[in-house]
Amino acid sequence: MGEQKRSLLRQLYLPAVLCTALWGSAAPCVKRGYELFAVSADAPFSQLVFAGWRFALAGILVLLVTRLKGHRIVPKRDEIKPILAISLFQSMLQYVCYYIGLSGTTGTKGSVLSGTQTFFALLLAHCLLPNDKLNRRKTLGCICGFAGVLALGLGGLNGFNLTGDGLVLLSAVSAGAGALVSRIYTPGRDPMLLTGWQLLIGGCFLLGVGTMGGGALGRVTLGGVLLLGYMIVLSAAAFTIWTALLGKFPVGKVSLFGFLIPVFGTLFSALVLGENIFTVRNLAALVLVSGGIAVANSASTKK
Repeated sequence: MGEQKRSLLRQLYLPAVLCTALWGSAAPCVKRGYELFAVSADAPFSQLVFAGWRFALAGILVLLVTRLKGHRIVPKRDEIKPILAISLFQSMLQYVCYYIGLSGTTGTKGSVLSGTQTFFALLLAHCLLPNDKLNRRKTLGCICGFAGVLALGLGGLNGFNLTGDGLVLLSAVSAGAGALVSRIYTPGRDPMLLTGWQLLIGGCFLLGVGTMGGGALGRVTLGGVLLLGYMIVLSAAAFTIWTALLGKFPVGKVSLFGFLIPVFGTLFSALVLGENIFTVRNLAALVLVSGGIAVANSASTKK
């Protein structure tokens, strides 16, 4: 049993925590990136250009590392459908909603809302995967989590901004679907190959839509380039590791680590953006969302 726990620590717990820490830092970095590249909140196509560069270059980085490791980077015919399916949910739909929505909310709020992707992954897995069913504790965890989302708004849903908070929440739905798609298609395939191509295709899609809509980066500075470089490495590492984990472990076991995203996101928002995280609403939402997923996580470990 001791060896089994150590194996899980190395193969699941530590990699999953690293992914959530990286993704938790994304929300404040995106908002800081808007400032450095002079992308305004009312310029959605420019936001998509910013997102497109991030993911396209991250995809190229993953494929380059894959090639340097001596692995093939040209997908086989039976890998094209999985790549497109993963890219649709994890890069295209998720980040169209995420980038535009984040400009209309705070970094802290965006991080907590993004953390709800865990609940959507659990619900979809329950409906579509025979070995990933919800039980009482998982259901209780979902209820606590959505109560946390409601706590973010003033007086429940009052103050819930559909064009900001709503789009970030919709991106979480897409992320949950993406976890399910990855679980279905990744086993038996190279996660780096899938990740590299899905990021490159999704990034080019975002870049193309943004450019055709007249979007552009307002300015380019050394600070902006360095931040973009961090976000490229962030995306390349986190998506590759997460895809590999979903190829080895059930959706419910991996996705439950998403409870750390709002925790890390709130901390990074305070550090990077100087946001005040110590409000009753923020703390209540954080406790409910994180506690809800922790309850569901305890359910999976006892199965």
